[in-house]
Amino acid sequence: MSKKANKQAIIDIIRMKPVWESEEDAEKELHYYHVTDALNRKWQTIGLNVSDAIQVFEHGNDDNWTRIIEPAPYNPNLTVNDLINMLNISPEATGIRNDMQIILNTVERRNEYVNRIVNVNRESRFLLLHHMKDEYLQHGQLTDEKFIQLYTVNPVEALTMYFLQSIDIIMFWEWANANGTAEKAIDYKREKPLLPFIQAIERAEDEARGIVSGF
Repeated sequence: MSKKANKQAIIDIIRMKPVWESEEDAEKELHYYHVTDALNRKWQTIGLNVSDAIQVFEHGNDDNWTRIIEPAPYNPNLTVNDLINMLNISPEATGIRNDMQIILNTVERRNEYVNRIVNVNRESRFLLLHHMKDEYLQHGQLTDEKFIQLYTVNPVEALTMYFLQSIDIIMFWEWANANGTAEKAIDYKREKPLLPFIQAIERAEDEARGIVSGF
């Protein structure tokens, strides 16, 4: 069995007009089909019958026979849990679940994710999520003022939002013990927006020991 490129769940499928007129048996006519997926997007695909059309759909987008013809409407109430269920992400996939909670932390970002993903499979979900993370770190970063404000209230949460990665209390203690501050995090990220937090800790530790460190 060939590997499915599009594992997106189907919630509706409707047979449309024939792809081309045929004088043969109607059962052998190739028809267009309109598919509504679990993200509420409408696709067009083709097939001899419903089962055939579903198999073609599962082969994924080809910008010709199988493609999205209507994007999902904006959902102002879309939650991360909604998105996880729509994408059929298993409970065991804790890594991407946690990443989605952190990276897609606004309803606008969650709707953007729905708008930008095409084929739904494990690889595409991961690649798009982390591509968007890099974009946010470079172009949609928390303002310095907002980060400092959050840091004074809950530094672990502030650092998690600022670095868009899971940061626990132990990592924060390592940061604090290396004289890490909100201002120092801002300075580091100005030099290297995609800096992982572990590297920020290492640089702070080097500086605390009097070692000149750079990126």
